[in-house]
Amino acid sequence: MDPFSTEGSAGSWTVRWRINNESDGPIRLLTAQHPHSQFRTPETEIDREIAPRASADVALPVRFSESPGVVVENPFLILRFRENGDWRALARVRVTAGKNGEPLAGDSVVLTTQKVGTPD
Repeated sequence: MDPFSTEGSAGSWTVRWRINNESDGPIRLLTAQHPHSQFRTPETEIDREIAPRASADVALPVRFSESPGVVVENPFLILRFRENGDWRALARVRVTAGKNGEPLAGDSVVLTTQKVGTPD
């Protein structure tokens, strides 16, 4: 997973995450959310398949209203996906408010995955 890019304007930010499927089989993205109080998106259904060795962008509206220069520690994306069972990926990234108050991602993403169940 790559750090997000940002588009939009104050009060209407959208962040775009690049999700890479490095496995030999397809994965199905189910939901995504940003649960941090300063960097927030409610759980959003995605329902998109990513082919093996392919990538897809996931665009999410985000509530972010920090003053330029403010650093938000430990915001993350929770992505639920299905690949031989249900999984949760947590992508943590440092976020700084840019000169226009836009959320800017740090250079690296810390990714953790956890199996959470099996398909219905």
